[in-house]
Amino acid sequence: MAVTGPGDPQGSPSRPGGPPVASGTGGAGGRDDLRAEAAAGIARMEGYLLAQHARTEAAEAGAAFVGRFPWLGPHEAEEIARVFAQEHLALRRRMFQAAVVRADELRREYSGRYACLRRRLVAAALGSAVALGAATALVWTALARTT
Repeated sequence: MAVTGPGDPQGSPSRPGGPPVASGTGGAGGRDDLRAEAAAGIARMEGYLLAQHARTEAAEAGAAFVGRFPWLGPHEAEEIARVFAQEHLALRRRMFQAAVVRADELRREYSGRYACLRRRLVAAALGSAVALGAATALVWTALARTT
């Protein structure tokens, strides 16, 4: 279903936040574009919700940390909780970035292994086909000589 953009007097189809699209672009290509756009939107929403959860979790951790020090004044407790939450988020960000780097390393490593395995499998299949062809030719030659 096409969405008309705000301020679009003619009602031409457009995507929110994107350029207008030509009408009549139905079919598989149009549906694939919409599916990809929907998946990207869902991924952005998921990222936003995860970030909000991390912020809430950091604030709660900061409050719990400050709760261990009942002698702190309200302004001191607030400042320490805020700094603790910032450090908590920074640590979480570093851990996430390290995980992303490691995932990329593993992807490259396993992509290389997969490519090598695929080459070996193709070579083995071709070798088997050549051997089978040679064996068939020998059998046919032997049968032709006996008749």
